[in-house]
Amino acid sequence: MKKTLVLLFAASLFCCVLFAEDASSSAYLEACKAYSKGEWSSAELLLRKTVAYPQYDNADTNYMLITAQIYAGDEVSALKNTETFLKKYPKSIYVPRMQYTRGKLLYNLGEYEKSIIVLSDFCHQNESNDLYPSALFYIAESLYAGYKYDEAEALYEQIITSYPDSEKIGAAQFRVESIAQRSREEKLLYLLKQTGEEYLAAKEDYEKQLRLYNSEAINSTREKLLDAQQKNLELEEQIRELETQISELKAEQAARSEQEQAVIVAAQKEDAFTQTSSAEEDLKLLKQKARLVQWLIEEENRNDEK
Repeated sequence: MKKTLVLLFAASLFCCVLFAEDASSSAYLEACKAYSKGEWSSAELLLRKTVAYPQYDNADTNYMLITAQIYAGDEVSALKNTETFLKKYPKSIYVPRMQYTRGKLLYNLGEYEKSIIVLSDFCHQNESNDLYPSALFYIAESLYAGYKYDEAEALYEQIITSYPDSEKIGAAQFRVESIAQRSREEKLLYLLKQTGEEYLAAKEDYEKQLRLYNSEAINSTREKLLDAQQKNLELEEQIRELETQISELKAEQAARSEQEQAVIVAAQKEDAFTQTSSAEEDLKLLKQKARLVQWLIEEENRNDEK
């Protein structure tokens, strides 16, 4: 009786193992199918199930999961998983890309200070990486978003000078021009403020001289009155000229802002996994692997049926 129970238990355990293997293989197969077709929402859901199985909880599958999450627009989950990935697989070949991706996701989510720290670490450790100029660009963008224009401008200039073939060159040039315009506008506003204050003081003096002229009617007061009046006229003309320059500058800024915004948005929409030829190759290889796994599993199932 005991022997029979032991045999039944062993058989049951064996069946459970086979079922678990079938379930995990099936989940991985379906995930690979969705991934290879670019069905990112489905791929994300299926890959979440796949990594729950120990045999598929590896660097490749988790990298695929993060890729699918980014393409599916689930950046919060992708960010969380990049942190887990870097802790679990510190020696993986995907580590540099995960570091960059983490910094880019932090920027996308408005965590500018954290993005600067992560991307600065990436740049320090990966100076020869293809993603280096893109990392510089998002550090600059984070500084720009924090109104640190001088620091941002230096990095934009570095991209323009040192990486003329970078995909970020157009966006960097727009930002440099925008910062220059902003600087001119600030100077004009400062001059307008100073001239306005001088005008108010001159106007006050003119009104004082006018009161004296009305009460005393002396030649010296009359001369002072005429001088003050002339100075007021000159200051009024300066103010009009400054206001005209500021209006023209703002109009110019508005006219080019739409074009600039389009270029910046286009640069920012470039996915972390498709910004360089090597990144595109990574994605291509992963899709090829997914199709190969799909074929192998289906072939094994056909053999089992025979």
